[in-house]
Amino acid sequence: MENMQPLFFNNVAPQGSLNQNVSAYEWYISADKIFHSDVDGLEDFAKFFGMEFHISKFSLFDGIKSSDSAVLARDVKIFIGPGSHCAMIQGRLAKGVAIPKIIVKKTAVLIDKIEALETKEFFQCILQSFSTVGETNSFSFRYASYADNYTDFNEEGKKLGTVATKIDLAKWEVEES
Repeated sequence: MENMQPLFFNNVAPQGSLNQNVSAYEWYISADKIFHSDVDGLEDFAKFFGMEFHISKFSLFDGIKSSDSAVLARDVKIFIGPGSHCAMIQGRLAKGVAIPKIIVKKTAVLIDKIEALETKEFFQCILQSFSTVGETNSFSFRYASYADNYTDFNEEGKKLGTVATKIDLAKWEVEES
């Protein structure tokens, strides 16, 4: 099989108000001391190609408002290259070990400093699958709650602000900032 990396890694500048001269963004993941890198500030992280993250709510709409209804949070799927983390992921999957927190960051270099454009934190995670296609590995996990943060920057690389959402899927509690 051919290498699937180009399908999952878009080497483009971040969208929004960022200057077109900004370097391409990169994805990083951290979980339970499984990953590592030589990047300052991201030593417990590893670069990965991309992810699938999907949450939806089935609602009935009566023309005035929607009613509360079922929530669907699909497993998160991560696409990553080979390494020792593959054996660690498979071991935790086989043992059914809960991972307290998995952190995913979308980063870019702004004014010679790595900045997080997005940070997703997943809590009480259970690994669900692991697979390999060519040189690309993927694994998926289920989670009980998550926090999702997005930070905006201006053209000079100055932070404009962060917007966040926290959702507990077990209790169905939602916080926004």
